[in-house]
Amino acid sequence: MPASPTSGTVLFARTPGSLTIPDELQDSIAATIAASHPHEAGGYLACTRRDDRLHATDHVPLENVAAEPRWRFVATATDRVPSEPRVFYHSHTSPSTPSGLTGVDRRNIHDPLALVVFAPHGEPYSYRLFQLGLFGWREVPVTTVGEGDAESEKLPRLM
Repeated sequence: MPASPTSGTVLFARTPGSLTIPDELQDSIAATIAASHPHEAGGYLACTRRDDRLHATDHVPLENVAAEPRWRFVATATDRVPSEPRVFYHSHTSPSTPSGLTGVDRRNIHDPLALVVFAPHGEPYSYRLFQLGLFGWREVPVTTVGEGDAESEKLPRLM
């Protein structure tokens, strides 16, 4: 069961308009996922808030301690978990697993922001960010910094 190492649910104070993940952090996430494949990988992105957007500043991978690591991501709380604002992420590595939140994810992720990285062959193929609100989870755009750091462009996303 994918779970974050935090307890309790805290709703994000303000809905972020998007999450921006710089190339170097995307590369770090991809390397973690590739090294763990076919098992699921996960961890956190430490973020800063700029206006209504979150910007990832650090990647903190965590060990998958699930009994079935190929099908689930479970982590234990450590002192490496960044403070808020942060985004919990995990990979879905099976081609039959959806690129969004599964029912198990919805029940077991305790952080208000969850990024699902669909990587059925060990390489990220889709990035989808979800925020927990009063009425359940809703999707938030994920972007990367465009050329010259001037514009953002959306990361690949499967339905």
